[in-house]
Formats: sequence, C-alpha cells, structure tokens
Amino acid sequence: MTATDTRAASAPAPARGATPIARILNVVRLHVANPVPTLVLPWAITFAIFALNLAIWLMVARAAGGVENLEEDAFQYNGGISWIVVFMMVVAIQAMSLTFRFALGFSVTRRDYYLGSALFFVLLSLLYSTGLTVIGGIERATDGWGLGAAFFAPFGLYEEPMLTVWFVYLAAMLLFFFLGAAVATVWMRWRAYGLYVFFLGLAVVVVASGWIITATDSWPAVGEFFVSTSPVAIAAWTLPVTLVCAAVGFALLRRATSRS
Repeated sequence: MTATDTRAASAPAPARGATPIARILNVVRLHVANPVPTLVLPWAITFAIFALNLAIWLMVARAAGGVENLEEDAFQYNGGISWIVVFMMVVAIQAMSLTFRFALGFSVTRRDYYLGSALFFVLLSLLYSTGLTVIGGIERATDGWGLGAAFFAPFGLYEEPMLTVWFVYLAAMLLFFFLGAAVATVWMRWRAYGLYVFFLGLAVVVVASGWIITATDSWPAVGEFFVSTSPVAIAAWTLPVTLVCAAVGFALLRRATSRS
C-alpha cells in the first residue's frame, strides 16, 4: 500500500445504504484525506513565486534609486499568478487518478464518484478564487506592497472591481479543473495511448485554428475582440467550454475500469 493509499484509507468509505448526498459528500471527504497536493502545495508554490517577484521588484527599485524613478506601472505586467490556474488541471488529474480505484473498491458508483469529485473541484475553485481575490485586495490597499506592483490582480485586472477579479479567477479555475477531470478520465479509460491521441488532437486543433485565422487575415479582429471585450464577458465565454469538459469527463468515466 502506498502512502497515498494509506492516507486515503483514513477517509470514510461511502456506504451503499447512504443517501445520494451522503455518498457524494463522502467522495469529497475521500479527496480531502490527502490535502497536500490540493490544499497545501498550490499555496506554498504561489507564495514562493510571489516572494521571488517581490525580491526582484525591491532589487530593481533599489538600483533605480527608489520607486519614484520608475514608470508607474513598471511592476504591473507579470503573469506569475497564472501558474496556479493552470496547475489546477494537474490537481484534478492527480486527485482522480489516485482515488478512483480506491473508491470503486468500496462499491462507490462511477456516478457518485464523479459528482463528488466535481463538487470537490467546485469547492476548491471557490476557495482559491476567494483567497486570491482577498490577497489582491490587500495588495491594492497597500499600493502594491508599497511598490505599485500587481501580482494577484495584474494587467487586465489591475483596475477592475474586486468582484470582477473574483469572477475571472472562478471561471478560470473551473475551466482548468474540469479540463483536468476530462484528461484524467481519458487516462483511466485508455491510459497512455488515450493521452497521446488527446494531446495530438488538441495540438492539431490549436495549429489549425492558427492557420485559419492567418489565412483569413483575422488576427486584427481577434486582437480587437480581446481588447474591446470586458474580462467578465471573456470569463463567461469559458463557462460553456467548462460544461462540455464536465460532460465529456462524466461520459468517459462511466466506462472506465479500475485496472492499474
């Protein structure tokens, strides 16, 4: 038994006679039984990246003879916080890959397992989007940590209301969580060959889209869309994609096996 299996064994196994809500909540508790990859590691790495950025900003400000000698928005253009959004896909893949076999061993249905996992991902999305927004609010209240910096709500979100920042984070978190869930179910259904086909197909779609945009001289229109469209509207456009990923993950999981 691995260390992960040992930690998971401490979580209560969903009973057959339990109510549907109880079975789904027990799946959530199964995921929480190993909090390090889902609740500890993402925050630890985020604050480590922020600390490195802060050290660089202080070094640049000192070399310039003070913040007043720098451009007003010198420390507002960075994408360091974007890592945690993308990492949510990895969190979802790990969470489902490590607990699926264990859950089936306790007679959890695939439907209850997926719904419980989906609820877990929604709760994590709310937790992370709220936490990042709160820290972003502190960042604004301190004038970017006294440096005019913007790490937790960088360019594109710097002047937006905090509610907008929260919604953008929430939509992005949900998208990558359920994209990760779909990838995890591909792995559980077809293993490595399924992932090869999935990522090859994704690469083909991305490259083909680039070719179509280039062939139709549509890059200016694409740029104009992102410039003229509000962050809330762009975030809202991701929600249908998130629903598709969730539906695909559920459909594939129904036929997935617990083979190692």
